[in-house]
Amino acid sequence: MSDSIKQKIEQIIINEIAALNRPDLFRKPLISYSSGHDKRYFDLKKVIGDWHLNPVELLQDVNSIISYFVPFTKTVVSAPKNEENGASLWGEAYEIVNSYFNHINEVLSEYLASLGLSSKAIPATHTYDPKDMKATWSHKSAAAIAGLGTFGSNRLIITDKGSGGRFGTLLTSANLEANKEPVPDRCLNLKGGSCDLCYKICPVNAFLDDDIDRFACQEELFKNGEKLRERTHLVKADVCGKCISICPVAYIE
Repeated sequence: MSDSIKQKIEQIIINEIAALNRPDLFRKPLISYSSGHDKRYFDLKKVIGDWHLNPVELLQDVNSIISYFVPFTKTVVSAPKNEENGASLWGEAYEIVNSYFNHINEVLSEYLASLGLSSKAIPATHTYDPKDMKATWSHKSAAAIAGLGTFGSNRLIITDKGSGGRFGTLLTSANLEANKEPVPDRCLNLKGGSCDLCYKICPVNAFLDDDIDRFACQEELFKNGEKLRERTHLVKADVCGKCISICPVAYIE
Protein backbone atom coordinates (compact mmCIF):
# COMPACT_ATOMS: atom_id res chain seq x y z
CA MET A 1 0.00 0.00 0.00
CA SER A 2 2.78 2.42 0.96
CA ASP A 3 4.61 1.82 -2.31
CA SER A 4 1.50 2.43 -4.41
CA ILE A 5 0.81 5.71 -2.55
CA LYS A 6 4.40 6.83 -3.12
CA GLN A 7 4.14 5.98 -6.81
CA LYS A 8 0.97 8.05 -7.11
CA ILE A 9 2.51 10.97 -5.19
CA GLU A 10 5.56 10.96 -7.45
CA GLN A 11 3.39 10.70 -10.56
CA ILE A 12 1.34 13.71 -9.45
CA ILE A 13 4.39 15.89 -8.78
CA ILE A 14 6.15 14.94 -12.01
CA ASN A 15 3.01 15.33 -14.12
CA GLU A 16 2.09 18.69 -12.60
CA ILE A 17 5.52 20.17 -13.33
CA ALA A 18 5.34 18.75 -16.87
CA ALA A 19 1.90 20.36 -17.25
CA LEU A 20 3.50 23.79 -16.91
CA ASN A 21 4.99 23.11 -20.34
CA ARG A 22 8.11 25.07 -19.50
CA PRO A 23 11.04 22.76 -20.33
CA ASP A 24 13.04 25.94 -20.81
CA LEU A 25 12.79 26.56 -17.06
CA PHE A 26 12.26 23.27 -15.22
CA ARG A 27 13.55 19.71 -15.20
CA LYS A 28 12.06 16.50 -13.81
CA PRO A 29 11.54 16.79 -10.02
CA LEU A 30 13.28 14.75 -7.35
CA ILE A 31 11.07 13.33 -4.57
CA SER A 32 11.96 11.76 -1.23
CA TYR A 33 10.44 11.04 2.19
CA SER A 34 11.27 11.33 5.86
CA SER A 35 9.56 10.25 9.05
CA GLY A 36 7.58 12.90 10.87
CA HIS A 37 9.07 11.49 14.06
CA ASP A 38 12.69 11.66 12.94
CA LYS A 39 14.75 12.99 15.86
CA ARG A 40 16.52 15.46 13.56
CA TYR A 41 13.30 17.49 13.17
CA PHE A 42 13.09 17.96 16.91
CA ASP A 43 16.79 18.84 17.06
CA LEU A 44 16.12 21.80 14.75
CA LYS A 45 14.78 23.72 17.74
CA LYS A 46 18.39 23.77 18.95
CA VAL A 47 20.10 24.01 15.57
CA ILE A 48 17.84 26.76 14.16
CA GLY A 49 15.90 28.08 17.17
CA ASP A 50 12.95 27.24 19.38
CA TRP A 51 10.64 29.10 16.98
CA HIS A 52 11.10 26.36 14.37
CA LEU A 53 8.09 24.06 14.45
CA ASN A 54 8.46 20.31 14.45
CA PRO A 55 6.15 18.12 12.34
CA VAL A 56 3.87 17.15 15.22
CA GLU A 57 3.25 20.82 16.02
CA LEU A 58 2.08 21.34 12.44
CA LEU A 59 0.06 18.14 11.95
CA GLN A 60 -0.88 16.17 15.06
CA ASP A 61 -1.24 12.81 13.31
CA VAL A 62 1.80 13.23 11.06
CA ASN A 63 3.71 10.12 10.04
CA SER A 64 5.62 11.20 6.96
CA ILE A 65 6.99 14.25 5.21
CA ILE A 66 7.11 14.52 1.44
CA SER A 67 10.03 16.64 0.21
CA TYR A 68 10.47 17.44 -3.44
CA PHE A 69 12.89 19.48 -5.51
CA VAL A 70 12.15 21.15 -8.85
CA PRO A 71 15.52 21.69 -10.56
CA PHE A 72 16.01 24.60 -12.94
CA THR A 73 17.52 24.19 -16.41
CA LYS A 74 21.16 25.05 -17.13
CA THR A 75 20.17 28.32 -18.79
CA VAL A 76 18.22 29.44 -15.72
CA VAL A 77 20.94 28.36 -13.28
CA SER A 78 23.62 30.20 -15.27
CA ALA A 79 21.76 33.50 -15.49
CA PRO A 80 22.28 35.17 -12.06
CA LYS A 81 26.08 35.17 -12.10
CA ASN A 82 26.07 37.25 -15.29
CA GLU A 83 23.37 39.81 -14.45
CA GLU A 84 23.10 42.63 -11.95
CA ASN A 85 19.97 43.54 -9.95
CA GLY A 86 18.40 40.14 -10.42
CA ALA A 87 18.28 37.89 -13.49
CA SER A 88 14.86 38.06 -15.12
CA LEU A 89 14.94 34.40 -16.24
CA TRP A 90 15.83 33.24 -12.73
CA GLY A 91 13.10 35.49 -11.33
CA GLU A 92 10.55 34.06 -13.76
CA ALA A 93 11.37 30.46 -12.82
CA TYR A 94 11.31 31.37 -9.13
CA GLU A 95 7.96 33.14 -9.33
CA ILE A 96 6.21 30.50 -11.45
CA VAL A 97 7.23 27.48 -9.40
CA ASN A 98 6.67 29.16 -6.02
CA SER A 99 3.06 29.91 -6.85
CA TYR A 100 2.60 26.50 -8.47
CA PHE A 101 3.72 24.65 -5.32
CA ASN A 102 0.37 25.65 -3.80
CA HIS A 103 -1.45 23.92 -6.67
CA ILE A 104 0.71 20.78 -6.48
CA ASN A 105 0.16 20.49 -2.73
CA GLU A 106 -3.59 20.92 -3.22
CA VAL A 107 -3.67 18.06 -5.74
CA LEU A 108 -1.58 15.89 -3.41
CA SER A 109 -3.82 16.75 -0.45
CA GLU A 110 -6.96 15.89 -2.41
CA TYR A 111 -5.49 12.52 -3.37
CA LEU A 112 -4.48 11.75 0.22
CA ALA A 113 -7.89 12.86 1.52
CA SER A 114 -9.54 10.40 -0.90
CA LEU A 115 -7.69 7.68 1.02
CA GLY A 116 -8.83 9.06 4.38
CA LEU A 117 -5.39 10.58 5.09
CA SER A 118 -4.69 14.04 6.42
CA SER A 119 -2.07 16.47 5.16
CA LYS A 120 -0.57 19.88 5.82
CA ALA A 121 1.10 22.02 3.15
CA ILE A 122 3.95 24.39 3.94
CA PRO A 123 4.06 27.66 1.95
CA ALA A 124 6.83 27.69 -0.64
CA THR A 125 8.42 30.91 0.57
CA HIS A 126 8.24 33.74 3.12
CA THR A 127 7.63 31.42 6.06
CA TYR A 128 9.74 33.84 8.09
CA ASP A 129 9.16 37.15 9.84
CA PRO A 130 11.20 39.79 7.95
CA LYS A 131 11.68 41.68 11.21
CA ASP A 132 13.76 38.95 12.84
CA MET A 133 14.32 36.47 9.96
CA LYS A 134 12.95 33.61 12.06
CA ALA A 135 11.29 30.92 9.93
CA THR A 136 8.84 28.43 11.37
CA TRP A 137 9.85 25.78 8.81
CA SER A 138 12.95 25.03 6.76
CA HIS A 139 12.29 23.33 3.42
CA LYS A 140 16.04 22.85 3.04
CA SER A 141 16.43 21.08 6.38
CA ALA A 142 13.47 18.84 5.55
CA ALA A 143 15.05 18.04 2.19
CA ALA A 144 18.33 17.15 3.90
CA ILE A 145 16.56 14.90 6.42
CA ALA A 146 14.70 13.23 3.54
CA GLY A 147 18.03 12.52 1.83
CA LEU A 148 17.58 14.79 -1.18
CA GLY A 149 21.02 16.29 -0.62
CA THR A 150 23.42 17.92 1.81
CA PHE A 151 24.16 21.53 2.72
CA GLY A 152 26.94 23.39 0.92
CA SER A 153 28.96 26.40 2.06
CA ASN A 154 26.33 28.65 0.49
CA ARG A 155 23.79 27.16 2.94
CA LEU A 156 21.90 25.55 0.08
CA ILE A 157 21.07 21.90 -0.48
CA ILE A 158 23.06 20.25 -3.26
CA THR A 159 20.99 17.42 -4.77
CA ASP A 160 21.69 14.86 -7.48
CA LYS A 161 20.66 17.60 -9.93
CA GLY A 162 22.50 20.44 -8.23
CA SER A 163 21.30 23.27 -6.01
CA GLY A 164 19.62 25.47 -8.64
CA GLY A 165 15.90 24.99 -8.04
CA ARG A 166 13.18 25.14 -5.41
CA PHE A 167 11.95 22.82 -2.65
CA GLY A 168 8.40 21.90 -1.65
CA THR A 169 7.10 20.18 1.49
CA LEU A 170 3.89 18.38 2.42
CA LEU A 171 3.23 16.69 5.77
CA THR A 172 0.87 13.73 5.86
CA SER A 173 -0.56 11.05 8.13
CA ALA A 174 0.32 8.49 5.44
CA ASN A 175 2.95 6.04 6.67
CA LEU A 176 5.51 6.21 3.86
CA GLU A 177 8.90 4.53 4.06
CA ALA A 178 11.60 7.10 4.75
CA ASN A 179 14.69 7.35 2.58
CA LYS A 180 17.73 5.84 4.31
CA GLU A 181 20.25 5.92 1.48
CA PRO A 182 23.55 7.68 2.31
CA VAL A 183 23.86 11.11 0.71
CA PRO A 184 27.24 12.19 -0.74
CA ASP A 185 28.79 15.54 0.14
CA ARG A 186 29.17 17.55 -3.06
CA CYS A 187 30.35 20.94 -1.81
CA LEU A 188 33.97 21.35 -2.95
CA ASN A 189 34.69 23.85 -0.20
CA LEU A 190 33.47 21.61 2.61
CA LYS A 191 35.16 18.56 1.09
CA GLY A 192 38.61 20.10 0.82
CA GLY A 193 38.53 23.88 0.83
CA SER A 194 39.17 24.02 -2.92
CA CYS A 195 36.33 26.45 -3.70
CA ASP A 196 35.03 29.66 -2.17
CA LEU A 197 33.29 31.16 -5.19
CA CYS A 198 29.99 31.68 -3.38
CA TYR A 199 31.79 33.80 -0.77
CA LYS A 200 33.52 35.90 -3.40
CA ILE A 201 30.50 36.62 -5.61
CA CYS A 202 28.07 37.70 -2.88
CA PRO A 203 27.32 41.39 -3.60
CA VAL A 204 26.72 42.18 0.08
CA ASN A 205 29.39 39.91 1.64
CA ALA A 206 26.69 38.06 3.55
CA PHE A 207 28.74 34.92 4.15
CA LEU A 208 30.43 34.86 7.54
CA ASP A 209 32.83 32.24 8.88
CA ASP A 210 30.14 30.13 10.52
CA ASP A 211 26.91 31.92 9.68
CA ILE A 212 25.20 34.18 7.15
CA ASP A 213 24.06 37.78 7.47
CA ARG A 214 20.41 37.13 6.66
CA PHE A 215 19.43 40.79 6.90
CA ALA A 216 22.06 41.83 4.34
CA CYS A 217 20.90 39.01 2.07
CA GLN A 218 17.25 40.00 2.49
CA GLU A 219 18.02 43.64 1.67
CA GLU A 220 19.69 42.56 -1.58
CA LEU A 221 16.72 40.35 -2.48
CA PHE A 222 14.23 43.16 -1.86
CA LYS A 223 16.34 45.60 -3.88
CA ASN A 224 16.50 43.19 -6.81
CA GLY A 225 12.76 42.56 -6.55
CA GLU A 226 12.08 46.28 -6.96
CA LYS A 227 14.41 46.48 -9.96
CA LEU A 228 12.75 43.48 -11.60
CA ARG A 229 9.29 44.97 -11.07
CA GLU A 230 10.46 48.12 -12.82
CA ARG A 231 11.62 46.32 -15.97
CA THR A 232 9.57 43.08 -16.15
CA HIS A 233 6.12 41.62 -15.44
CA LEU A 234 7.43 39.89 -12.32
CA VAL A 235 5.78 40.92 -9.05
CA LYS A 236 7.01 38.42 -6.43
CA ALA A 237 10.57 37.72 -7.52
CA ASP A 238 12.73 38.98 -4.64
CA VAL A 239 15.77 37.11 -5.91
CA CYS A 240 19.52 37.08 -6.30
CA GLY A 241 20.84 33.57 -6.92
CA LYS A 242 24.48 34.53 -7.44
CA CYS A 243 25.81 32.19 -4.74
CA ILE A 244 23.95 29.34 -6.45
CA SER A 245 24.74 30.29 -10.03
CA ILE A 246 28.51 30.49 -9.47
CA CYS A 247 28.66 27.11 -7.73
CA PRO A 248 30.40 24.35 -9.77
CA VAL A 249 27.67 21.91 -8.68
CA ALA A 250 24.68 24.23 -9.04
CA TYR A 251 23.68 22.32 -12.17
CA ILE A 252 24.18 18.56 -12.46
CA GLU A 253 22.85 16.59 -15.43
